[in-house]
Amino acid sequence: MSDLSQAAPPLLGSSLLASAKAHEKARPLPASSGSATVDQNALDGGFRYGEITSIAGASGTGKTLLAYHAIASHLLTHEVGEVAFIDTTGSFSPLRLRNALAYRLEAKIQRNSYQESGYMYEKRTSALENSKETMIEEATSMLDRVKVMRVFDLAGVVEAISEVNGLTEEIAPKFETAAVVIFKKRRVEIGDSEEELDDEDEELQAEPWRESVNLHDSQGIEPHSGPIGMIIIDTITNVVSTMMAKSQTQGQALLASFLRSLRHLTSRHHICTILTNAAVGISSPNNPELRHGSRENVSIFSSTMGKPALGKMFTFLIDTSIFLSTVPKTSDDATIAFGDGGEASSYQKALILEVLKDRCGTREGRWAAFEINAEVKIAPSG
Repeated sequence: MSDLSQAAPPLLGSSLLASAKAHEKARPLPASSGSATVDQNALDGGFRYGEITSIAGASGTGKTLLAYHAIASHLLTHEVGEVAFIDTTGSFSPLRLRNALAYRLEAKIQRNSYQESGYMYEKRTSALENSKETMIEEATSMLDRVKVMRVFDLAGVVEAISEVNGLTEEIAPKFETAAVVIFKKRRVEIGDSEEELDDEDEELQAEPWRESVNLHDSQGIEPHSGPIGMIIIDTITNVVSTMMAKSQTQGQALLASFLRSLRHLTSRHHICTILTNAAVGISSPNNPELRHGSRENVSIFSSTMGKPALGKMFTFLIDTSIFLSTVPKTSDDATIAFGDGGEASSYQKALILEVLKDRCGTREGRWAAFEINAEVKIAPSG
């Protein structure tokens, strides 16, 4: 028998416990979603570092805004911390992110602007001197710590992540596998072009897809103490769906390899990684199919239709799956929404953040209702 067929030696549970304790101690506190209600009721403090979180939902449900608030939390908590924002749709809004940062700065100042005086609390005059213009300037300066990378396919995402925390020279060569080389060759070599892949995929079929896209070297790489502690991919759906349209099986294989490697990188370097994802299966709330007939429902709310895109395998390869949806705000709104004669567009809605899956098992099934005010404020739904 060869040495390769021998089983790996067992590890003592005590040594694993010591390693787990050290890893947990080094992990930063969760990044806030921008709402104390959402953090407490659903997220158990916020978005965790060392894990991959997917935020899925239909357009307009607040996926990107939650990511912006996570960025704001990271920048406000870590004075020299940086964020890598990988934009696959060209929809990154520096103005909206700056406004979210300014709002969080204002909220932080308001929390710290009271001092105890006997049995009363009074505002500190120094806090009142901070004008809105000053907060805007400070928020603008914080954008220097956000690295925005525009990509058009999964190969571009891989290249962008290879630069995170200065790991390029250590692990970038691992990206140059057959799969990534194919995608590079199949790009139209025009600067920042969004041309789709060729219709011919003979080259794709012939390649050895057993070679994985590695974001790490399992041996010999020490944890890097670089400043980037958060990775945002907005959206992962945009680059994966095009790839899967060519070949579902091979697309799933490459996505699985990519996510496994990304998860290793995220865990090892205590990075808070957030992927925004689309929703599928969304239809009109007063559709007869909603009231009659069976359907797959991932939400605990019977009126919520749809589920995260990219399939069940994607959900199993990440740590936390969050789904955003809308529900009628009041009983009268529900009557309008689901009644036979109501207009679906005429009722008020509340946004729901729901944890569909949590690898640790502590948040699964928890949810919170919220509203978006003034474009950047995440407030409890009242």
